[in-house]
Amino acid sequence: MICYVLLVFSILVSLMGRGEGATAAYEPTDVFLFNCGAASDNVDENGRNWTVENLKFMPSNSVKDSISLDALYQESGVPQVPYMNARIFRSNFTYSFSVSPGWKFLRLYFYPTRYGSEFYSVNYFFSVTVNNFTLLRNFSAHFTVNASIQESKYLIKEYIIPVNQMLNLTFTPSLNSLAFVNGIEIVSMPDRFYSKGGFENMITNVGSMVESEIDNSTAFETVHRRNIGGRLVSDVRDSGMFRRWFPDDEDEIEGVVVSFPNAKINYTDKTPAYVAPEDVYATSRSMGNLNNDPRLNLQRNMTWYFTVDAGYTYLVRLHFYETMLEVNGTNQRIFSIYLGNQMAKQVMDLFWLSGGTRNPMFLDFRVDVGFANRTKSNIQLDLHPLALTGAWFNDVLLNGLEILKLSNTDGNLAGSPDLTPNPVTQPIKKGKKSHVLVIILILVGSTIGLASFIVVLMLSMRQMKRKKKMKENSVVMFKVLLKQYSYAELKKITKSFSHIVGKGGLIDT
Repeated sequence: MICYVLLVFSILVSLMGRGEGATAAYEPTDVFLFNCGAASDNVDENGRNWTVENLKFMPSNSVKDSISLDALYQESGVPQVPYMNARIFRSNFTYSFSVSPGWKFLRLYFYPTRYGSEFYSVNYFFSVTVNNFTLLRNFSAHFTVNASIQESKYLIKEYIIPVNQMLNLTFTPSLNSLAFVNGIEIVSMPDRFYSKGGFENMITNVGSMVESEIDNSTAFETVHRRNIGGRLVSDVRDSGMFRRWFPDDEDEIEGVVVSFPNAKINYTDKTPAYVAPEDVYATSRSMGNLNNDPRLNLQRNMTWYFTVDAGYTYLVRLHFYETMLEVNGTNQRIFSIYLGNQMAKQVMDLFWLSGGTRNPMFLDFRVDVGFANRTKSNIQLDLHPLALTGAWFNDVLLNGLEILKLSNTDGNLAGSPDLTPNPVTQPIKKGKKSHVLVIILILVGSTIGLASFIVVLMLSMRQMKRKKKMKENSVVMFKVLLKQYSYAELKKITKSFSHIVGKGGLIDT
């Protein structure tokens, strides 16, 4: 009886808590979409308008320190906008955007390919900072794309930056390299959307099970965002902040996909419509009935593994919406949540916590990931049915997931890249001057080679003549020695034998 009264009370509170803004998508106060290096405004495949760079946001030396070029190739699957144009930086280059105070989404778009006939961005390494935060260090868009699990030729890096009034975005080429970017996007968000906590304005610190706080000086990097059991949710189908929700098909997990396409999502003040779009709550993944015996679920977990940089703290946000029609009360579907093999939430009764049926909710957890002698690690998420409560359905449920990396005390989000550039092999620019230099070097080398050949040939001929002369002299001497002389000739030569023929030894002859 008491449980029934509490349930009715929670449902009434939930219904009363639905304000006028609960079902409305977010309307951002700041939206910037710059197609870097483009000569005119363009509309992308989703209908969003990308503008050319405004000179008021660029430094006065932008012409000297950068160049805008078109891509030579458009590989399959690469959108025309914003990836067919790029701005390439020869030295430090800073964009300065005037925005309203608060956290902003900052998205950087990269397509590593050849631009013009002289610039090959595959070889570029560079760093990116914004205000006091380091976003990328010694970064290679080419290697990052190749290492990505998702098969794509381009890359979008998403950050969440606290800003007072100015957002200063700086690109710094590494030694003997250049930097580049194809697109820059800035979008505002609701106040403290990721820092105040989830459904109950609470962030649970995994390991200690105590509440945690994230101060206003923290920046985030979006590492993973998943539409569990569903398809890709594009930026224009998000709830006003232009986020992208990727399917979890490539996470190699087991489970049953549950779809609820005509779901009536009862957004509340605790979970407004902008928290996640309907497409996320309309699908989920559960364990299902193994061999038609749901009791077997008690012997296993439903598990995901998400690759992250080691040595950082992460905010893990989990989205839930009860899609099972048979669940219409408390103590029917209950499970536990583990993160990194540690208890994150022991009793998860979605119906009870959300205040009734068809109410979405989300929970925030803070997870520390140590180094463990490596630069990459995994965040393991386990959902396990809880049997001690006598729940009717031994199953679990998850609709969506977000994992954000928190900046450390130095304002660093860049991590430790595994690859370093070789300054000797980095081609910077292959212009007309370099071609002339190559031709001159070839001519000089050819001349020296020809002269050396002539000298060697002359010395060889001289040596051959010398050997021939020595041979001729030897023949003459040999003929002299073999000649037969008469007695009269010998007498004349020796002057009637007046000279001693030989001297030496003990006697003269």
